[in-house]
Amino acid sequence: MSPEDRRDALIDVFVRLAHREGRKPTTSEIAQEAGVAEGTIFRAFPTKEVLEKEAVQAAFCPAPVRRRIAAIDPEGSLRDRLVDFTRIMQLRFTEVFGLMGALGLTEPPNRGPHQACYDAGRHLRGHADEEEHGAAHQPLLDTVHQLLIRDEDRLLVPGVDVVHRIRLLTFSGSHPGIADGQVLTPEEIVDTVLFGLVRRPSTTESGLSITELHAQLGGDPRMLAPLEEPRP
Repeated sequence: MSPEDRRDALIDVFVRLAHREGRKPTTSEIAQEAGVAEGTIFRAFPTKEVLEKEAVQAAFCPAPVRRRIAAIDPEGSLRDRLVDFTRIMQLRFTEVFGLMGALGLTEPPNRGPHQACYDAGRHLRGHADEEEHGAAHQPLLDTVHQLLIRDEDRLLVPGVDVVHRIRLLTFSGSHPGIADGQVLTPEEIVDTVLFGLVRRPSTTESGLSITELHAQLGGDPRMLAPLEEPRP
């Protein structure tokens, strides 16, 4: 194994153990999990703190998330595409919440633009600047917005606003502390944004029934049947 591959492997082990144990792993635990001598860690990294810093940068790198979002089926319905996106983001938030708790972080680390990581589709060590850049999220957001371009005329707000609202609801609805232990599913999050939770008239302004509109956007019309029943 090359030195770079060894460093990447140790970073993966550190992150995995932090998630599993809910705390910072010791170097002996890292060595045992990786199947190497403890001295191997210090030949790869000068200190445990350097390993931890590299592990945090790797865990927060947005490039792998962008790659998964780009792989969403573009031919799926609007709802299906948004559910797939929400599922990816929910997993991402859950991983971030767990790692921050394990490492005692109160906020994500500063990140650079990660452009080299985006180009490679994975995290590359040494490509995160010390200062936060406003462009850090833009390639990721551009990929997300590509999911909605052909549906802009079917939305009441710009696609960027739909994504923004889904991200906010996914963040709050995926954190057990914020959601009072009632974590929302990706389907619940998307349906709340797309269709809301109040009763509606039997038809929309376009002349479609609510169930027809729901089906057109990729939902299951049976889930909305109670919404079309008149109030007593």
